[in-house]
Amino acid sequence: MHDINDMLYFAAIVKEKSFSAAARRLDVSKSRVSKALTRLEGALGVRLLHRSTRSLSLTEVGEAYFDHCERILDELTQADITVSRLQQEPRGKLKISAPVAFSTMHVASALPGFMMQYPDLTVDLTLSDRFVDLAEEGYDIALRITANPGQNLVARRLAPIRRKICASPAYLERAGTPQQPVPI
Repeated sequence: MHDINDMLYFAAIVKEKSFSAAARRLDVSKSRVSKALTRLEGALGVRLLHRSTRSLSLTEVGEAYFDHCERILDELTQADITVSRLQQEPRGKLKISAPVAFSTMHVASALPGFMMQYPDLTVDLTLSDRFVDLAEEGYDIALRITANPGQNLVARRLAPIRRKICASPAYLERAGTPQQPVPI
């Protein structure tokens, strides 16, 4: 397998029709470009370029090799672009578990905007007050109302939760008014 950089330098020499111009384009020394071509020709066991003090031209083998180099380098560029795109935009399926009350107050209003912002993402939302096992049940995210999220989880505070204890006047008349909360 040949060094991809040597192929890149060779392609630049051909496109620029000069060692010096290729070196400037790649921001490397002319010596480095020349050595890369020498290594490549040595590895292949052929001459790729006819060179004189005033001109360069491709040999027949060099022309065929250059065509392949261009396709390979273009594929590498496309691979980099693909990876970049995939990292920029979320896509696929996002499986979320969230408590019912929290979802009613916070998730329901945020979900339409989120889905419009990320059209390549599908959200599978399960509303349940049960604590799910993320790994066992295949969830990506679990929204939880807890002070102790668990050792192996990454937790972020999303919104405050305010709780109120309420009772009807009839209940208080029947059971009395509690003086302190009763532990569950």
